[in-house]
Amino acid sequence: HGAVRHVSHPEYVSGGSSSGSAVTVAQGIVAFSLGTDTAGSGRVPAGFNGIVGLKPSLGLVSKRGVVPACKSLDTLSIFAHDVADA
Repeated sequence: HGAVRHVSHPEYVSGGSSSGSAVTVAQGIVAFSLGTDTAGSGRVPAGFNGIVGLKPSLGLVSKRGVVPACKSLDTLSIFAHDVADA
Protein backbone atom coordinates (compact mmCIF):
# COMPACT_ATOMS: atom_id res chain seq x y z
CA HIS A 1 0.00 0.00 0.00
CA GLY A 2 1.19 3.50 -0.74
CA ALA A 3 4.00 4.54 -3.02
CA VAL A 4 6.29 1.89 -4.48
CA ARG A 5 9.78 2.37 -3.06
CA HIS A 6 13.06 2.31 -4.96
CA VAL A 7 14.60 -1.18 -4.89
CA SER A 8 17.72 -0.29 -2.90
CA HIS A 9 17.09 3.25 -1.61
CA PRO A 10 13.61 3.53 -0.05
CA GLU A 11 14.03 7.30 0.31
CA TYR A 12 14.25 7.69 -3.50
CA VAL A 13 11.36 7.63 -5.96
CA SER A 14 11.00 4.42 -7.95
CA GLY A 15 9.91 5.97 -11.22
CA GLY A 16 6.55 6.25 -12.96
CA SER A 17 3.22 4.54 -13.10
CA SER A 18 4.67 1.13 -13.96
CA SER A 19 7.23 1.22 -11.14
CA GLY A 20 5.64 -1.71 -9.30
CA SER A 21 6.42 -3.94 -12.26
CA ALA A 22 9.98 -2.61 -12.45
CA VAL A 23 10.67 -3.05 -8.74
CA THR A 24 9.48 -6.68 -8.71
CA VAL A 25 12.05 -7.47 -11.41
CA ALA A 26 14.79 -5.46 -9.68
CA GLN A 27 14.09 -7.31 -6.41
CA GLY A 28 14.43 -10.67 -8.19
CA ILE A 29 10.84 -11.68 -7.42
CA VAL A 30 10.14 -12.32 -11.12
CA ALA A 31 12.33 -12.74 -14.22
CA PHE A 32 10.33 -10.20 -16.26
CA SER A 33 7.16 -8.17 -16.00
CA LEU A 34 4.88 -6.01 -18.11
CA GLY A 35 3.83 -2.40 -17.75
CA THR A 36 2.67 0.35 -20.03
CA ASP A 37 4.63 3.16 -21.59
CA THR A 38 3.31 6.37 -23.08
CA ALA A 39 5.96 8.96 -22.28
CA GLY A 40 8.49 7.09 -20.15
CA SER A 41 6.41 5.33 -17.50
CA GLY A 42 8.05 2.05 -18.49
CA ARG A 43 11.58 3.17 -19.24
CA VAL A 44 12.03 5.62 -16.35
CA PRO A 45 11.31 3.12 -13.53
CA ALA A 46 13.61 0.63 -15.24
CA GLY A 47 16.44 3.14 -15.35
CA PHE A 48 15.88 4.26 -11.76
CA ASN A 49 16.00 0.65 -10.51
CA GLY A 50 18.90 -0.64 -12.61
CA ILE A 51 17.06 -2.94 -15.00
CA VAL A 52 16.08 -2.88 -18.69
CA GLY A 53 12.84 -1.24 -19.81
CA LEU A 54 11.89 -1.97 -23.40
CA LYS A 55 9.25 0.03 -25.26
CA PRO A 56 8.44 -1.95 -28.40
CA SER A 57 7.63 -0.09 -31.60
CA LEU A 58 3.98 0.89 -31.69
CA GLY A 59 1.89 -1.94 -33.12
CA LEU A 60 4.57 -4.62 -32.64
CA VAL A 61 2.93 -6.01 -29.47
CA SER A 62 -0.82 -6.19 -28.99
CA LYS A 63 -2.38 -3.61 -26.65
CA ARG A 64 -5.54 -5.65 -26.22
CA GLY A 65 -6.82 -5.19 -22.69
CA VAL A 66 -4.71 -2.09 -22.00
CA VAL A 67 -6.61 0.96 -20.79
CA PRO A 68 -4.73 3.73 -22.60
CA ALA A 69 -3.61 7.07 -21.23
CA CYS A 70 -3.03 8.16 -24.83
CA LYS A 71 -4.34 5.67 -27.39
CA SER A 72 -1.98 6.76 -30.17
CA LEU A 73 1.20 6.49 -28.02
CA ASP A 74 0.58 3.75 -25.45
CA THR A 75 2.23 0.38 -25.75
CA LEU A 76 3.18 -2.42 -23.40
CA SER A 77 6.59 -2.13 -21.81
CA ILE A 78 8.76 -5.08 -20.86
CA PHE A 79 10.94 -5.09 -17.75
CA ALA A 80 13.82 -7.55 -17.48
CA HIS A 81 17.30 -7.89 -15.98
CA ASP A 82 19.07 -7.62 -19.34
CA VAL A 83 18.43 -6.87 -23.00
CA ALA A 84 18.50 -10.52 -24.04
CA ASP A 85 15.67 -11.37 -21.63
CA ALA A 86 13.64 -8.35 -22.71
